Amino acid sequence: MNSYETEELLIGAMMLKGDHIDCREIAGKLPSEAFENAHLRSMYRVITSLLDKAEPVDVFSVQNGVREETKSFVLDVFQRQISAANIRAWAKRVRRNWMSRKAIADMTRAIYLLENASVHNADDIAREVAHIIGGIKLETSDRLPRRIGDMLGDYLDVLDRRMKGAESGLYLQTGITPLDEAYGGFDRTDLIIIAARPGMGKTELAVNIANSIGRQNGKGLLISMEMSDMQIVERHVADRAGLSLELLRNPLNMLDEQYTRLTAATGTLLDENNHVLSGSFSVDEIIAQAERMNADAGLSFLAIDYLTLIKRPKDTAPHTAIAEITGKLKQFCLRQKVPVILLSQLNRGPESRVDKRPNLGDLRESGSIEQDADVIIFPYRDEVYNKNSEMRGVAEIIIGKYRSGQPRTFFMGWNKGHFVNIDQTQVAHLYSDNKQKQFKTVNDWRGG
Repeated sequence: MNSYETEELLIGAMMLKGDHIDCREIAGKLPSEAFENAHLRSMYRVITSLLDKAEPVDVFSVQNGVREETKSFVLDVFQRQISAANIRAWAKRVRRNWMSRKAIADMTRAIYLLENASVHNADDIAREVAHIIGGIKLETSDRLPRRIGDMLGDYLDVLDRRMKGAESGLYLQTGITPLDEAYGGFDRTDLIIIAARPGMGKTELAVNIANSIGRQNGKGLLISMEMSDMQIVERHVADRAGLSLELLRNPLNMLDEQYTRLTAATGTLLDENNHVLSGSFSVDEIIAQAERMNADAGLSFLAIDYLTLIKRPKDTAPHTAIAEITGKLKQFCLRQKVPVILLSQLNRGPESRVDKRPNLGDLRESGSIEQDADVIIFPYRDEVYNKNSEMRGVAEIIIGKYRSGQPRTFFMGWNKGHFVNIDQTQVAHLYSDNKQKQFKTVNDWRGG
């Protein structure tokens, strides 16, 4: 069925149905430019105008509303219409045909740009073409409100799987055992911010999560603008083998047991499906890469290291650029059902406080980050600031924001530069004692 036939069927069906909820819903989300034929486009504009004014929609009112050269078409279209039963399907086809035409036009423009690129502007052209291709969409956007009662069956199936200890498929398991047990993992539409001062292990935490997804047979993409591909690969190997980066960079004294762990780690990584891409990218280029991978075989997560290194327009204020980046990434999460793990540096706020633990106010350009993020994680190691800390070898995973529950602090071990799971109860007592000593030190300093 060609574009004209589908458009004619939809206009005829709308004239048959008149002021019906189906017609009002179609008019609310299908723009007039979706119609390729000028006469049918004119008729659709009249129909939507009549619906907006709550006036009768029939063949005569439509005929009275169009220009003279279109009037004869109105009656012909109406007389050829037999039924309006498939009105929603025809609306979806009209939209799909329109988006296909737009995609072809965009691709034609991209081809023209590539054919006329020169040595001097090749990088700019490549970025513009990536932006064009990344913006191509062929979905119908036919999502409508669903009655909760109609969705309960699907939800109870998910709940039943959880009660049996099976994966529901809805959530991202991070590999941080206490966090996964408390929250059940993060939602597949979550924008997850990992923010810390330098040296706290935010990149290592992202790698830890990536390795966890790899073990679950997921497909991940980590985009690094700070380290090379090989550095990221080395971090994955070190994390999986439980070996320090220093040992891998100077392996001459590696023990047999360590070499065995290295071999086992590389063997498992060979069979997994995590990807890495290094370089300098804009948010549109990042999203285009992720959307292509998601369309290919499904993407389990996108990790970006890190926020302030994402290319931004030079003439845009920092807070405006950050807001655009986080907003686009959140929309990507919702549209593609792929969680994004976005790393971010904190400002120097913690350095001026006695208690160095970060909070939401320490986020750079925190307004948009805090607003768009579903989860904000602050990895914190007290030993970075206090070499004699009783919390040596312990990392705090501070959940500064969690849209689906209460923020909490979890604990992990820090061994050879890697996060490892440890007993929460034992460390919680150590944490409490350490906090009390810090509080006493502050009071002593103030003369309390």
